[in-house]
Amino acid sequence: MLVFGSFRRTPGLLKRSMFKRDMATRPAIFIAGALILSACANNTYIGAASVEPAYMPSQLGYAAQPQGEMKVVVYGNPFRPGMPDPVFAETMASAMVGANFGPTINFTTKPTEPNPDNYQVVVQFTGDPPLSGRDLCRSAMRDEAPQSTESSGAIPVRMAFCVGPKLLTEVLAHFGGATGITVEKSEALIARMTTILLPPSNPVAADPLESDLKPF
Repeated sequence: MLVFGSFRRTPGLLKRSMFKRDMATRPAIFIAGALILSACANNTYIGAASVEPAYMPSQLGYAAQPQGEMKVVVYGNPFRPGMPDPVFAETMASAMVGANFGPTINFTTKPTEPNPDNYQVVVQFTGDPPLSGRDLCRSAMRDEAPQSTESSGAIPVRMAFCVGPKLLTEVLAHFGGATGITVEKSEALIARMTTILLPPSNPVAADPLESDLKPF
């Protein structure tokens, strides 16, 4: 099983730990291994999630203004050419509806009106090279689709919640397995990732370096 980072357990809490590369200096907390979607033998699981100090659950109501919608941008399509990219993207957006905490949000790739502050969710199915959550936010703001690649194994899936080019939260998962991938399985994965992406509280807002993190 691929594990992103590590943690040590304290009574009822997960303590922040150091991560490789730039993770140790970033103002976010990652959790790994505890967010198992299914058995590792199936190679579909959620490996890590992070919350930036700037994230506030109260933002969600405003992020869905003015029509109760939130824009979703999807890069990559593991079902190409059988399923057209726009259809796959809207299917993934629809799978997010009802999965978040807080206000009812209509996630869609084609919002009726743009949000004035450019709140949006960006999803990438595989990539070469795979982008960070921050890079996904920047790419979406520039309307520059990253290159996607085919994969014979588990497909990395990254989801980011952005305001303009700035990252607020992100989730990383792997999708695949011996039983094959299906649209229904991708919908289930995206729904679970949405729940984690938009948590009801921010455990790092008060102390981004030392705060405890409760499981979502």
